[in-house]
Amino acid sequence: MGIKIHALLSLGLVFTFLGGHAQSDEAPLDPSGFVTKYDTSFAGIGPKVYTLPPPRTQQEVLVDSYKEKKGFYDSISRGLDFQILQNDFKFTQNAGYIKNNFKPLPATEQEWDGLIGKLEKNNNAVLAAGLANEYAWQLLQANQTDKSIALLTRGLNALNQSGNFSEKAVLEYNLANAYLFSGNFAQAAGLQESFLATATKSKTLLDQANTLVKIGMVNAYVKNYAAAENMIIRRAIPLFNKTKNYPGKVNAWVKLAKIYQMQNKHVQAQWFLIQARDLAHEKKIAANLPDIEYMLAYSKYIQQNYPVAQKEFEQAKTMADKQDNKLLRLAIADKLGDIYLLMENFEGAQDELTKYWLLREELF
Repeated sequence: MGIKIHALLSLGLVFTFLGGHAQSDEAPLDPSGFVTKYDTSFAGIGPKVYTLPPPRTQQEVLVDSYKEKKGFYDSISRGLDFQILQNDFKFTQNAGYIKNNFKPLPATEQEWDGLIGKLEKNNNAVLAAGLANEYAWQLLQANQTDKSIALLTRGLNALNQSGNFSEKAVLEYNLANAYLFSGNFAQAAGLQESFLATATKSKTLLDQANTLVKIGMVNAYVKNYAAAENMIIRRAIPLFNKTKNYPGKVNAWVKLAKIYQMQNKHVQAQWFLIQARDLAHEKKIAANLPDIEYMLAYSKYIQQNYPVAQKEFEQAKTMADKQDNKLLRLAIADKLGDIYLLMENFEGAQDELTKYWLLREELF
């Protein structure tokens, strides 16, 4: 009897030891180690421990934030084109007279319509066209391109009906640019060809050169790239050389670079941008330099030459800040932040992302 009891006690100790050893070898209920306290006696429905994913790192949050903003770049690019449209707007010769003699200018659409209509009825087409151009400018600033086109068309119609064409070229120029921005390429081309014919007849070489650049861009937007390149290289630039108009030549080279970027030909684009940058520095034409530097950086970015792109974007950022060009600064923040993230400069990426959102909320 005593032997049996001793044997049973010994066997129990063995089982106790083996059971305790097996329990200690079991994997933890939460392998991640984030949950350390749990009730092993819980016998309800469901698992004893819900294993949660580990907290997201700051770098993971940053990467996701960059993914979220990626699709907005097209809107920024469109905004840059709209900024060019505004900067290129021309005013009529009687713009000063209008501002001095129509105080205050009409405040509502109905007031503008009534004033222009009154001048049309009185056969004062030149003044009506000038007011139509002024109101078109205000509508353009309010981002109402379609209404701006309608006013410019109205002004041109008034001039055509009166036979007085003294301000016609200005309104045609503005209307052609607005059509180009809006994607009405046939109308834009027709107006530019008409303007070119007038400039050729009057032998105004600079007007011819600028119009040829515009026609080149129309061709590029309809993917007629060879005609676009030849229009600018073989016809426009020689006229800029002949007139020694360096701002026009810089602009022509920039437009050529854009045409090559549209074709994903970034080596050629960079060659023309470098020519434009060198001439702009030589002739002290500062206005174009931030855009040139940005376009150079963008081509390097597309080619995945990130160290050089970073340097050029940073230079463009300094120039854009000096000119208070917030839209260009937004475009730079977008791409410069991408580069910092790719190069694992997370502090720089976070800084550019903060600036990006501040500018985007302000501008859009």
